[in-house]
Amino acid sequence: MAKHTCAICGAELNLITEQKLADGNFICRKVCSKKCLKIFDKVEATLDSVNSHIEQVEYGTKVWNQIFVPLTKTKVKEEKLKRFGKNGELYVSPSTGLMALTENRYKIFIFGKTTIACVYRIADLYGYEYESEVVKNSEGKEETKHYCVLFFNNTPGMYQVRMEVRGREYEDMEKYFNTLFGIQKTLRNIGNTFKQQMNAAKALAGAVKAAKDGTLDETQAESTVEALDAAQYGDRTEWIAKADAALATVAK
Repeated sequence: MAKHTCAICGAELNLITEQKLADGNFICRKVCSKKCLKIFDKVEATLDSVNSHIEQVEYGTKVWNQIFVPLTKTKVKEEKLKRFGKNGELYVSPSTGLMALTENRYKIFIFGKTTIACVYRIADLYGYEYESEVVKNSEGKEETKHYCVLFFNNTPGMYQVRMEVRGREYEDMEKYFNTLFGIQKTLRNIGNTFKQQMNAAKALAGAVKAAKDGTLDETQAESTVEALDAAQYGDRTEWIAKADAALATVAK
């Protein structure tokens, strides 16, 4: 049987120590595989996506320690973190425009805890969906597990997250994010939503006219796309500015 080597660190592998990737490469379970979050699907991953995810975790853990850890202890109401997930592993920080997906690691049982993380800009969250599946528990009885699937743009590494949630928690998450982005269909925000839709309609009409006249340029096309995105996903300008300002403070 042919022996393989880890495509990242070069370690010699066997059936027990190797993890095969979707593109036919292998990585070691002992070191390189452990650099990834457990929910990262290595079976469907390529070597490039694994390397991107490892970089994502290394940088995200640095951001977690420098920005999020102090915020877990803050007494300032406006800086409080919002937590989601069955184990509270997703932290949302509206004050910084960032969100962190965490995983705790332990050396021995519950001792020697360290936390690794993937950090995302809130502005890059462009989709959240509910999923469920029926599984058998340790007693052989069927139970339903609930999940929230998050989709991110502009994200090298793990850009889709399938996170287990508690019962109807997804509904709370959906309402929370819709409120952040101002896209909920409530009486309080219907004026804001209508304004965004009107801006998008005007931008699209202007772009169509410019295209017919042969005067459509790159700037107008880009602004039209931004207006359409704002109508569908909410205006992300504030969230982008907050996140970029926060990330600029992270020491290398």
